[in-house]
Amino acid sequence: MTSTPPVPRPVGESASAARCSAGVVALLALLAVVLRLPFLGARPGRDEAGYLMVGAGWGHGDDLYGRYWVDRPPLLLWIYEAAGDLTTLRLVGCLAAAAVVVLVGAAAHVAAGPRAAAWAAGAAALLTAQPWLGTVRVNGEILAAPFAAAAMLATVLVVRRRGRWWLAALAGAMATLAVAVKQSTVDAAVFVVVALATVAWRGRRPRRELLVVAAGVTGGVVLALAVLLALAAARGTGPSALFDAVVWFRVEAGETIRTSASDATGERLLVLVATWLVSGLSLLTAATLVLAARRRDPVVLAVAAALLAGTSVALFGGSYWAHYLIALVPAAALGAGLAAVAVPQVWRRVGAGALVLATAVTVVHAVAVPDRDGLEAEVVGRALERVAHPGDTAVVAYGQPNVLLNAGMQSPYPYLWSLPVRALDPDLDRLGDTLAGADAPTWLVDWSGFDDWGVDASRLVAVVERHYRPVGSVCGRELWLDRRVERATPAAEACR
Repeated sequence: MTSTPPVPRPVGESASAARCSAGVVALLALLAVVLRLPFLGARPGRDEAGYLMVGAGWGHGDDLYGRYWVDRPPLLLWIYEAAGDLTTLRLVGCLAAAAVVVLVGAAAHVAAGPRAAAWAAGAAALLTAQPWLGTVRVNGEILAAPFAAAAMLATVLVVRRRGRWWLAALAGAMATLAVAVKQSTVDAAVFVVVALATVAWRGRRPRRELLVVAAGVTGGVVLALAVLLALAAARGTGPSALFDAVVWFRVEAGETIRTSASDATGERLLVLVATWLVSGLSLLTAATLVLAARRRDPVVLAVAAALLAGTSVALFGGSYWAHYLIALVPAAALGAGLAAVAVPQVWRRVGAGALVLATAVTVVHAVAVPDRDGLEAEVVGRALERVAHPGDTAVVAYGQPNVLLNAGMQSPYPYLWSLPVRALDPDLDRLGDTLAGADAPTWLVDWSGFDDWGVDASRLVAVVERHYRPVGSVCGRELWLDRRVERATPAAEACR
């Protein structure tokens, strides 16, 4: 039985068609930016606030990243440190979305021509703007996406145009940098491996060329990793500590979630699945898988594998935040471009209509009905800011770093998120020592009860009552003040 021919790709395309395609992709990149602009002033998310604080505190303490500890690779923190503030970070997110559109469009152009480029760029522009996927805020996934898209482009160039060794090295390096932003962003690495393995399996390239390509990819990975580790070590973050945080901690955290997670974890899973279904990602994944089953093309197979890998990470990671799905955007958009030139026009129209409708609904809803996420953290943080003295610090039990960012305060406790507290300090001994120590925080915020899931607060409660006094509540969150200091009482406010 003969196999179906590969996805059509450009052969002798006209210069005018190439220019037109480039213009369309550029306009779609601008669209991706415009669709994100209404949300520049949205309240800081927990991750945005926490990473900004970690980046600013790197080099000013003895924990993994100076003042703070977080289970994320160093490139992510460098980006947040370089941004410095929330508005700049949001603009960086806009640039990241535009870069994904351009890079995915270029990859689709090389793989299947100018029409594929336009369809792929359009899908990327819409997906990177969907608030359903958490694009109101700038998380690690959107910052990793340009590196993943660049790895895919370099790989497609190697596959389609008898690529040079340096393109293979670029593919390996970019895939590594994607993981160095968010360690779960494995889709680019899967894409590179599957695409090149398929080329080798088909046996249509000289062995010497395949060896050169393999050496190039390996060299790119090793070089990128070596540079990252060296730069991190120069700032006091060693390879062993990074491995423990980025890899081993995820195993411990997964066990913590499995054994003691609250009902909210299951609810997030339902939201994640629903978001995948209605955002258009499910449609694009299905279209790509059908195309891969019909056509044994290396690029199509690589896109399908990347989508399966990214979806598996989101579903089986344990935390189930909807913004994890942003990692699927480069592969899903590239798959959209490849499928668009291989299916009848009616299916293209149905797919485009569904994606446009999903994006329009979520953007209009997000603008018309502003998200209340972060409202309580903003009100509590501002209340603390109004009565604080210079040098005041605070701890929020447990997590909620956006309270600290809104208050303009640092924390003497290194864990800004609740999961590290539950996994690394479940008996709250370190927190108790911090509250009773010389660098005790001025303020303590009881966010949802000290005796929360995954922790034993028996010792902590005694420490709090000995060293702190209650001074009221804001938005229903109890505030405690160090007994050794005097401050004005924060105004009791309800969150509206």
